[in-house]
Amino acid sequence: MRILVVAGVLLVLVAALVVARWLGDLGTVAPPPPGGGPAGSAAAGPPPEAPSALPSGTIATHTGREPVPADDLADEPTACLQVVDHGSEQPVAFAAVRRVRDGAEVAFTDERGLAAVALRGFEQLAVVADGYLLRLAPTRPGSTEAEPQQVRLVADTWSPRVRLRLRGPGEVRIAEALVRFRRAEAAPPPAGATVPVPADDVVLQRAWTEHTMLAGRPVCGDVAIELGGFAPDRVHRLGDGAEVRFVVPGAYTVEAATMGGLVGRQQMLVPAQARGAPIEVSVPMTPGIDVAGSVVEGASGAAIAGAEIVLQDSDPLGLVATTGADGAFRLGPLWPGNVTLHVRHGEHEPRAVEVQAPAANVRIDLQPLPRTVLRGRVRMRPDLTPVAGAVVAWQPNGATAVATTTAADGTFLLRATGTAAARLAIQAPSCRTYAELVTPGSPFADYDVWPGTRPLRLDKKLTAVLAGAVFGADGSPQAGVPVRWHPARTPAPAGVPGRRVLEGGALDLPPVTTTAADGSFALETAQLGPGRLTLADVADVGDTTGASVAVEAIAGATTNGLRLRR
Repeated sequence: MRILVVAGVLLVLVAALVVARWLGDLGTVAPPPPGGGPAGSAAAGPPPEAPSALPSGTIATHTGREPVPADDLADEPTACLQVVDHGSEQPVAFAAVRRVRDGAEVAFTDERGLAAVALRGFEQLAVVADGYLLRLAPTRPGSTEAEPQQVRLVADTWSPRVRLRLRGPGEVRIAEALVRFRRAEAAPPPAGATVPVPADDVVLQRAWTEHTMLAGRPVCGDVAIELGGFAPDRVHRLGDGAEVRFVVPGAYTVEAATMGGLVGRQQMLVPAQARGAPIEVSVPMTPGIDVAGSVVEGASGAAIAGAEIVLQDSDPLGLVATTGADGAFRLGPLWPGNVTLHVRHGEHEPRAVEVQAPAANVRIDLQPLPRTVLRGRVRMRPDLTPVAGAVVAWQPNGATAVATTTAADGTFLLRATGTAAARLAIQAPSCRTYAELVTPGSPFADYDVWPGTRPLRLDKKLTAVLAGAVFGADGSPQAGVPVRWHPARTPAPAGVPGRRVLEGGALDLPPVTTTAADGSFALETAQLGPGRLTLADVADVGDTTGASVAVEAIAGATTNGLRLRR
């Protein structure tokens, strides 16, 4: 067995996170195997505090999300995984199988460790089971119960564990709190900080890499694994008695808050090595305090409604306050001490204000941005008919500052803010999104958008559809085969001369489509006229073996019955 120092572990983490970029927060954890509850589960106790305890006008943005539905699945199982324990070779029951890209749950293993999954094609899946390292399971259709794809789970005996004691006034047990761990960046790792990774076990080495990579992704949303500085803003939903596994040891600050208005903060030291039992950390929870005041316009003193106030570095709840009609706000629950408030409003200069909490009657003055009227008209191509009800949004720095809708004749008037050029985005019914870089005060202009649906484009004779099927040498339909359109004439690049179009200036349609399960395809193209339809992997577009066919794309028409042979 080889001992790697923490520096080595950090390098593994960096490599894992880089790998995670090419892989395409709170679900339901699988029922645990006998002998323990899932990591991160709350101990028995009273129900959580009522969410009405937050001040009026303040919301908590870190309260999690609903489980993602497993959509786009096949009608019946197309693959089968078998999950076994790497050490004992025994099947692992009740393990959850989830999509890496969004954390959606697609299956659970049965008592044989088998999980049938209904996939339409290749999927990056992950296997999550209590007490084990997270495992990646790249899965393709084709495996069966008789010949399953095996996934080997490794028991996690290396991660130090912390059990949180979350108690409110009167030692009342907290059933649910949002918890964040802040690692002390300057703190050196504890003496002897090591993580054992047996050099002669390739499965274990790979399992640890996958575990650290998946711990920060949606598949781990309901499993309490802490990555330290690699995911400093990770928020866990935990209760009294919950256990957290740490990948990186060191000094941490625990920050906890409840929707009922309680807060707690505690320092702790996570040991370098796992022990037989988790260390206990007590986080007393007490009523939080508020920061209250008003936001007004500096010159006139008029109240500013709809201004947004957020904390620098945020907090476990992700509190965001919005001023009311009278400009007033109240933000909490918070800990006592200095806080920095960032105040934003679309028509005013943003401002950061330092406040000593608790505080009341804080007055925040904002300076108005220069306002310039933008006028224009939205029309639909190609006949340039006016579009009513289109949403026109002024988006400096990528955020919508002000928006309006077009009138019956397609015209709009919008009071842009600032003096620099910014994104003017247009979303019209049944049209493609259009965006242009526009300078406030620009003269009246027409903004022409493309139809956003195939039937509408065909009706306006902008595109053509080439439809048919791909068959194998034996006449069987071929699924998942890419088909490409090669027009004889490539049109000149479209655009709007003299305009800085960011999106939607040209009707760009992909020249490739993929056959469905029955081998059929329907390719829409705006590149009209004669050309050849080929299998995408055919180098010679003049091929006469059946992998290429000459056809003409006719504006507004659908050409059916095209046959390609693979």
